[in-house]
Amino acid sequence: MSKTNEKMHVTLVDDVKDNLTNYKDLLGTDFHLELIQNPIELLGFLNTNKTDLVVLDLHMPNINGFELYEKMRQTHPHLPVVFLTGDPSEDALTRGLGLGAQDFIVKPVSINELIARFKNKIEAKKAKHRRKKDANLIKVDGYNFALNSDLQSAVVEGSNITLTPIEYKIIHLLVSNPNKIFSRDYLAEIIWANTNTSSQNIDTHLSNLRKKLKPFSSYIKTIKSRGILLRI
Repeated sequence: MSKTNEKMHVTLVDDVKDNLTNYKDLLGTDFHLELIQNPIELLGFLNTNKTDLVVLDLHMPNINGFELYEKMRQTHPHLPVVFLTGDPSEDALTRGLGLGAQDFIVKPVSINELIARFKNKIEAKKAKHRRKKDANLIKVDGYNFALNSDLQSAVVEGSNITLTPIEYKIIHLLVSNPNKIFSRDYLAEIIWANTNTSSQNIDTHLSNLRKKLKPFSSYIKTIKSRGILLRI
């Protein structure tokens, strides 16, 4: 099964065993489920497992849903959480959403609506993650190449390439200014600031960079007596 077709994972916490059994019967076809009856066990589960969504009952013994939410937020601040409860009070609703939960669902609720809401919250989180990931990529339009500004690495034809800090500075400058010639003196000034650096040192870094970035590096050109450019 391809990744795009994998079922989403939902963790449900409810102290009533019959409720968990019903969730398994009603939601098991659409999601991978983790059913937790003892609410405090959620924290240990999250420390060693991944899930796409946590669903919390509100009124539970020893620790209520709000308290459990605040505890799990200390270690998993970005994990989507939905409250699913029979408490219809406005105070409960406003507190749950005020804490930062993605949704507050009051039972009874149709199974189709429940499935839709769960999927919606998970997809919204994944879309946000994709946008953030894309924002960290500096892409060259029309070429199978990108720079990852977070990791200071390159992606060539889908493969991640580790770069040294100096190699990253060089290719970042070239990618940010395509078809512009940079002299070796300018590169040295930008990369090493006030440190005296020979052109031979720059050539060594350029040579290593070209080897790492093949075949994209064929667009890095040396113009005799003038400098270096990315010709695209």
